[in-house]
Amino acid sequence: MQSDMEKWQKELRKGSTKVALLSLLRCRDMYGYEIIKELISVTDGVFVLTESNAYPALHMMEGEGLITSYWKETEPGMPPRKYYGITPRGRAFFDEMKNEWLKHNEVMDRIWNYNG
Repeated sequence: MQSDMEKWQKELRKGSTKVALLSLLRCRDMYGYEIIKELISVTDGVFVLTESNAYPALHMMEGEGLITSYWKETEPGMPPRKYYGITPRGRAFFDEMKNEWLKHNEVMDRIWNYNG
């Protein structure tokens, strides 16, 4: 059984997955496993996205027109990898999401520092 904290952390990850993926893809196109590893690296292991969560999120975002994908040969004799890249629509949506996130953080800071 999950603790209340684990449930809350899961909800935080769920709510921030899309913005995190778009943020990484703003920098360069990446293949799925690379995205997962980069997210772990950038967050020092705080934000861990499993393959079973990452790929459905990427497919959903592709269906929404936020990202696109293509196959690319990487090394001779190795199977091609599916790369993901952000679309202009995805960049615009990321900017909106980031602005909302920053506003939310500012409001939460005010709440946490409220002294009555």
